[in-house]
Amino acid sequence: MKRAYYLPIALVIVAIAFSMPSLAAPQSVTVRGEVIDSVCFIKMGSRGADHRDCAQTCADNGIPLAMLVEGTDEFVWLASNQSMQSPNADLKAHAGHTVELVGDYVERGGVKIFVIEEIKHISAGN
Repeated sequence: MKRAYYLPIALVIVAIAFSMPSLAAPQSVTVRGEVIDSVCFIKMGSRGADHRDCAQTCADNGIPLAMLVEGTDEFVWLASNQSMQSPNADLKAHAGHTVELVGDYVERGGVKIFVIEEIKHISAGN
């Protein structure tokens, strides 16, 4: 009798455990694309080597640098993996260039950002 009572409870616990999102650390992913000045790109479509100097000046003035994913042109907001630090200092030298970023996507409130762990320079021209 006791066994019959515990079996449904065990099945419910197993079902809940399998339906919950994984609590393991997320796997790092690699994203390839062009480092862009977010404001000039959104306002005017500015990008590429011709916009490099402007993008670097904008980064110096606090405009967030972002990425356009190669092949899809998906716009990706970028963040440093260091608390209270902008990724601009690390990305500025790559403005207008193609890079591979290693890190993780984080999403909250419908907004998604890519938290950078590593930057690999790929090419200097678009």
